[in-house]
Amino acid sequence: MAKKDIQDYLDKGMYGTPQIKPDEQKKYLGTYRERVVFIMTFDEAKKTAYDSFCLEKFANHPDGTLLIDANSDMTIQNHFMKLTQQKKIDFRLVDSDAERLKGDDIVMVFTLSKPIDLEDISVKEKISKKITATPNVQKEKKSGFFKKIFS
Repeated sequence: MAKKDIQDYLDKGMYGTPQIKPDEQKKYLGTYRERVVFIMTFDEAKKTAYDSFCLEKFANHPDGTLLIDANSDMTIQNHFMKLTQQKKIDFRLVDSDAERLKGDDIVMVFTLSKPIDLEDISVKEKISKKITATPNVQKEKKSGFFKKIFS
């Protein structure tokens, strides 16, 4: 028992305190996936089409925090800082290892302090589900001139 305690003490000194799910924390800008309400990729953050969705989620979860990748463009950072200030949501700039962000890199994570464990956290997936959930009203097809004559 004493050897194990000594070994743990030495391991902490050499490697630091062990972390739970470090890859997941790195991917979601320092938080766990189970706490994430939604994520935005670099390409999605450049578009203003998702602003109403973000404001809706900010209103639904006023105790959340928006994590913004510090390596993203300043225009993206400023835009989302203004959105969070509109709804009085906390935000944090998080430094990631990526020097240049690509289209599918996560640059924005809206997170809570407690687990929420949502299945779909991608903004694009949530927006597409909303669109498919709305009922489509089909227009009646008018029959053509020749169909009226020959039927």
